[in-house]
Amino acid sequence: MIIATAGHVDHGKTTLIKALTGKNTDQLAEEQRRGMTIDLGFAWLHDPQAGAIGFVDVPGHARFIRTMLAGIAGVDAALLVVAADEGPMPQTLEHLALLDLLGVRHGIVVISATDRASAEQRAACHSAMLHLLPDTCLANAPIIEVSAHSGTGLDQLLTAIRHLATSAVTRSRSGYPRFLIDRRFTVTGAGCVITGTLLSGQLSLGDQKADDLHVSSPQTMAVRLRAMQIDGQQVSELYAGQRAALNIAGQFTTEHPQRGDWLLAKQILHRSARIDIQLRLLPDVILHRGTLQFLIGASAFSGRLVWLHQPDGLAQVLLDQPTQSLVGDCIIVRDPAANQTLGGGRVLDPAGRQRGRSKPQALQRLLALSTVNSASDALSIETEQLTEVDLRAFAQRWNLRTDELDAISKACHLTQLGHQAISNKRLQAIKSQLLETVRNTHQSQPMQLGVHQQELLRPAVTGLSVTTGLLVLKQLIDAGELQRRGSIIALPGHSPVLTPEYQIRWQQIREVLARSGLRPPIVGELAEQLALERDTLLNFLQQLQQWGYVLDVAPNRFYLAESLDDLAAVAQALCNESPDGGFSAADYRDRSAIGRNLTIKVLEYLDRAGVTRYARQRRFMQANYRRQEDHNLA
Repeated sequence: MIIATAGHVDHGKTTLIKALTGKNTDQLAEEQRRGMTIDLGFAWLHDPQAGAIGFVDVPGHARFIRTMLAGIAGVDAALLVVAADEGPMPQTLEHLALLDLLGVRHGIVVISATDRASAEQRAACHSAMLHLLPDTCLANAPIIEVSAHSGTGLDQLLTAIRHLATSAVTRSRSGYPRFLIDRRFTVTGAGCVITGTLLSGQLSLGDQKADDLHVSSPQTMAVRLRAMQIDGQQVSELYAGQRAALNIAGQFTTEHPQRGDWLLAKQILHRSARIDIQLRLLPDVILHRGTLQFLIGASAFSGRLVWLHQPDGLAQVLLDQPTQSLVGDCIIVRDPAANQTLGGGRVLDPAGRQRGRSKPQALQRLLALSTVNSASDALSIETEQLTEVDLRAFAQRWNLRTDELDAISKACHLTQLGHQAISNKRLQAIKSQLLETVRNTHQSQPMQLGVHQQELLRPAVTGLSVTTGLLVLKQLIDAGELQRRGSIIALPGHSPVLTPEYQIRWQQIREVLARSGLRPPIVGELAEQLALERDTLLNFLQQLQQWGYVLDVAPNRFYLAESLDDLAAVAQALCNESPDGGFSAADYRDRSAIGRNLTIKVLEYLDRAGVTRYARQRRFMQANYRRQEDHNLA
């Protein structure tokens, strides 16, 4: 168990820890000279009943609130120390408020220095604390009077600490490892050592691959775990809730890693400058629109806060620089100019949206998320509020391993399509809507081959991404409920009915285009071959395009509908031969021999058709595209 001190400056926190553990946590020369804690101090108590108990001694001076918060982040309980002869002071009140905002729900109130206070002062201090504690996180905490110098009350305090340690709920070891760094130093012969608390998951020597762990700072750095110690003792495994020193290797800088950085698995490595939170302001606080200070974990960031819906406390934090956070993380809001804590909140979405953040649907989602604490409940809400949910992003926000995500998805009755998830009920509704749209088109437009893939997805599945829509179509095609002819979707067995005049003209056009391969003639050249007026032919080709017989790859050049697969086959071959799975426009031009200008038009069409995607000056195949083997359009 990890316990932090809290309380006003010079109220005896460090002296109390020394009396409990025998160690003076003020190690800096400046601290010993001034008799005041400036930085975090650490000590261990090895109790035969409660096991190893780590103490984090935090400074009590108002100037060191940021350091104090770094020490409290990730602890299990707190000792709120109040001097008997002075009673609660300004930092007593602020530290109590911070404990409440940070969700530290277990602790002990220690009335210290009773040897230098009169009976009346001790009684007044006790009464004042009874008045302060109701409606706070320490409302039910025991109040124990102690003198660290004479030893009075220490046995009672130790008994209370043992009770805290033995009754504490063991932290879940689920999720990927996430280690909050609060110190960094160098050890001769070992190199870089960081200390902190593992907030989730577990670390095991030898289990991590070379790129599994990263330090998340302004620049992410891959690291290797070399050794771990708990209170100076070598360990091979570290579990959530334990404090340790880690010897790590990597390409470090003089600035990082440092206090406030994270050591975490690459699966949850992300940073965002927009964080949606539910905020609770302290009494009588007025929140201004200027620059504020936000404390997350052991780091402080400047930024602004925008209310999304103030009555429900929904707000978005806009940081000056991105940072690492997960759902449920605590955030403290302070006024740096006044050195005043304004309030605190809980992260609802560590990657808040920029557009539409105040729309009713977005607010309804955040409000629903503010009422749950489990990933399973949150996923149910997400799939109810949204048409589809990005499972990778969801798992990252909630720190879920693959097996944990799969179990939750199954329990929520979801269908996974690529990295997206849809509720089974909504998926069936979408499929019915797609089938109904195709069926209606066949009835109203009997001359059409079917519905263009893009045109079908756009009106039929509002809110669904193109990628996911194509996967839904693939399910229907694989099940035999729909068939694809190039980019045209139709019901199985559908046969378009052209008038005799149109049928003759279409067969003439089809024969020419079929002989032309991947470089069909432009409209003017085709008109000459068919002895037709150019404008008349162009109008007919545009009509055929609407019916699904040809593709308007370029304004002046049309392909047969089944040629989409032939064009895609060139792209697929290039991807198969490429080390990075992609190809350039020049690669496609050389392989297809269709010329530079037409290559650009073809590739742009393949992007629009969902066959390829453009990234980093190259193109890659969409994972959901599959060639159609049956090209019989007659």
